[in-house]
Amino acid sequence: MSDIAVMGATGHTGSVIARNLLALGHRVRALGRSAERLDALRQQGAQVHVGDAADPAYLTRAFEGADAVYAMMPFDPTAPGFVELQRTQGQAIVAALQAARVPHVVALSSLGAEQPAGTGVLVSLHEQEQRLATLQHSHVLRLRPAMFYEGLFNLLPGVKYGGSLADAFAPDLPIPMIATRDIADAATAALDQRGWTGHSVRELLGPGDLSHEQLATFVGGVIGQPALAYQQLPYDAAAQGMAQAGIAPDLAYLLAEMARALNEGRVRSVEGRNARNTTATPLQSLAPAIKAAYDALP
Repeated sequence: MSDIAVMGATGHTGSVIARNLLALGHRVRALGRSAERLDALRQQGAQVHVGDAADPAYLTRAFEGADAVYAMMPFDPTAPGFVELQRTQGQAIVAALQAARVPHVVALSSLGAEQPAGTGVLVSLHEQEQRLATLQHSHVLRLRPAMFYEGLFNLLPGVKYGGSLADAFAPDLPIPMIATRDIADAATAALDQRGWTGHSVRELLGPGDLSHEQLATFVGGVIGQPALAYQQLPYDAAAQGMAQAGIAPDLAYLLAEMARALNEGRVRSVEGRNARNTTATPLQSLAPAIKAAYDALP
């Protein structure tokens, strides 16, 4: 049994990691901003630490004595100043890991994080990987997953009110895509076993590559619109649409810039697909949730 701190413990990956580790018998420290949202984990036996991920003193207290930490930079997509907020959080996380001398760290990053510029939101993850590389007392595993299936939920209003699945990605571009549960399972195994030393990177590519035309076919089948088409938006129009939907304008621009980087081949797997980085959960596993989310739209 180990003491393991999990950042973003109410999020897509952190919540699953925390539950997985509790089921394995570990002592879990669940970190997040909302005591109310963390309460379910507290009732399952986790020790709850409520605070701001940009506060190094809070993080140091939460990390002290931990055998391992799942580190990630949470963000509110509606909050302006994405780059500076990520930088402040990233600096706080690394300072706390260093101060607490955490032996093992599993850090959430992304495909494309090896690129220093021109990749939109991913540049913040590149900067964080550079900070993590300065840790002298920690064995650090950086997970670089593919695009999340769950991003489809953000496109459903456009399907319902605009009549197409619309985004800035090229329609026939094959993109590695993954379920967040597969990321959580990989992180859980690493935190549980801690079978690596030094600083390393592991890509997670999901079960296969998918184009946005294929995504439109999938969504259309799920919601009973088999003829649903994909519409590629100009980058500026995609950013404007995201901003109109409530995403902070600066973040919307960075997301469109990331799409451009993918379209131009600047964000791609470094390892190439292999048995180790291919995960199991298919896109079809999201069908019930996609249908429910679409039907719940007013």
